[in-house]
Amino acid sequence: MQKKIFDYVEERRCREGGFCFYKLEEPNGSDTYYALSILDWLGVPQEDPRTVNSLQEMQHSDGSYDSVFAAFYSLKGLRLLNADPLADPLPYILKHIRRYRIHTDQLPAEILSIFKRMAFLVELYSMFRKEADPVLEDPMIRLILSFRNANGGFGYLQSTLSETAKALVMLKALSYPLENLEVDRFLRECEVPRYGFTEIPGTSLFFLEFIYGGLLAASAVGYQPRYIDSCIDFIKNCRTRRGGFSRAMHGGIATLENTFYAVHALKLLSVL
Repeated sequence: MQKKIFDYVEERRCREGGFCFYKLEEPNGSDTYYALSILDWLGVPQEDPRTVNSLQEMQHSDGSYDSVFAAFYSLKGLRLLNADPLADPLPYILKHIRRYRIHTDQLPAEILSIFKRMAFLVELYSMFRKEADPVLEDPMIRLILSFRNANGGFGYLQSTLSETAKALVMLKALSYPLENLEVDRFLRECEVPRYGFTEIPGTSLFFLEFIYGGLLAASAVGYQPRYIDSCIDFIKNCRTRRGGFSRAMHGGIATLENTFYAVHALKLLSVL
């Protein structure tokens, strides 16, 4: 299986550096980060000056980026390649953390994630901070905890597995004691015998990112999932003939993002 995954990723490498999941010479930050992460988990040595150059070029001369997402993909990719950005990104990261706000009265009900941008900022902050700074970190912790719900999960309007996983990863990076949260009961509510996990307790939708979110959350708090074999079977049934993974079992288009979820999940389960 590892050889097929490797081949799938390598087929999406661009000649001038970076990766593109639809195999055109149109590299982008997210696909490049996903591809480099997968190769790292597969234990593939990585030396790629062209990709280093393409990731470094995503940063402006003043150390800023077009967006927090661009900063995340660029800086995480460079870290995987053992390379540095051309300018110190910490001032840019700190500027966005100090300005970060979530106004729940202005959020649409159909919003997919309240934590995605914040999760990227927290991870970048933990990568580049020189020492802990309670003045910055305490408000971030309070903001994350403000979205904790009565069932032990996290989310806007209701708890979801994906948001809970992001919240736990952020709190762990900020050295918050996760054992105080009693998240286990929410994880148990999300477990489903046949497939492993679903996103919201009592629902019957099953996608790869839900399995990944459940395993990531469980790993963060040291929870032992009850249906590990079901998780493994679900993930493996998302694999396509070319070696990549799609979002759902037995069909769909493989992407580098979904392959990232699958490979990381299998690594968390120690079966890859």
